[in-house]
Amino acid sequence: MRTIGFDKPLYILPFDHRGSFQTKMFGWKGTLTSDQTAQIAAAKQVIYDAFVSALESGVPREKAGILVDEQFGAAILRNALVHGYSTACPAEKSGQDEFDFEYGDDFAEHIESFRPTFCKVLVRYNPEGDRALNTGRQQRA
Repeated sequence: MRTIGFDKPLYILPFDHRGSFQTKMFGWKGTLTSDQTAQIAAAKQVIYDAFVSALESGVPREKAGILVDEQFGAAILRNALVHGYSTACPAEKSGQDEFDFEYGDDFAEHIESFRPTFCKVLVRYNPEGDRALNTGRQQRA
């Protein structure tokens, strides 16, 4: 029997939320200023610092990972790579009802530049939802 894929226990701390941080946590709409972007990045750094602290306190490193976005977590992804932590980053645009790649046709280059352990793709599909959206999703799959 051949095992394909990752077959070990892994607990991921997700903080890849982009639109939610911007609008729900900070209440900002529209294009962010560089200061606002830095504030969201700083909030995500606090989460990452807690992850690192948990590892230092005995959480098994081989069973722990993070899911963080490039937009606000690029420095975190780079640091995690240096330290050999399991990482995942999203490939989809934030807050979209229909899947589309963040960074358009350049999505693969962005992913490869951070060399994550995993890449997360959120595809929404509700069998009882909008038929036209569902049809489009099925055709793109």
